Formats: sequence, C-alpha cells, structure tokens
Amino acid sequence: MDFKKRPYKRSERLSKEIKIILSDFILKDFNLDGRGIITISKIKISNDLRNAKIFFSVIDNQISKDNLTQELNKRSKYIKGLIGKQITSKNIPDIKFYFDDSIEYYDKIDRIFLDLDE
Repeated sequence: MDFKKRPYKRSERLSKEIKIILSDFILKDFNLDGRGIITISKIKISNDLRNAKIFFSVIDNQISKDNLTQELNKRSKYIKGLIGKQITSKNIPDIKFYFDDSIEYYDKIDRIFLDLDE
C-alpha cells in the first residue's frame, strides 16, 4: 500500500494553536507593567507531541532575560492547563520557555554591515 503524506504535520497544527493561546495569555494575563512586550517567535513540538519548546523575544525589555524566562517557566503548569482547556488533543505537551536571541543577533549583524559601509 502507498500511503500519501499529509500536507501538514500534527505538531505544526498544534504549535499554531498553542501560539494563539499563549499570545492571548501573555496579552491578557501576563503583566509586565510597561517594562516590555513579549512576542512568541516560534514553537517546536516533539514528534510524539509530549514536549514543546517555546521561544520568545521581548521588545523594549527592562527585565533581565533570565528573570523573565524563570517567571514564564514557573507558570508553565498553569499555562499547560489553559492549553488543555482550549484544544482537543490526547496529550498536552509539557512546555518550557527559552529566550530567542535571534533578533539581537540579526541586529548585531546589521550594525556591523552599517559600520562597514561607513
């Protein structure tokens, strides 16, 4: 038998759903008191759908990256519960937050090229 591959992966669909839920949580329930804006940059879910790595970045950050990462990871069980209430899946992945420094990296590279032009 020749099974056709689906045009999507379940993990990709689940990561999109989780991103929407997390963005809503951060917007409404995770208060930074005007010390920055958190954005979810990407979510990587394991093939077995049991673990999710959530990468975030911060605009106008006035809180240390480590403290913010710790605070988000402290709330990971609560956030997992929120996710579980809003999606229909046999398994809700365990989540862990990681700071995404790619924006800073690209900004650094951009400054280097600007300096070279001068």
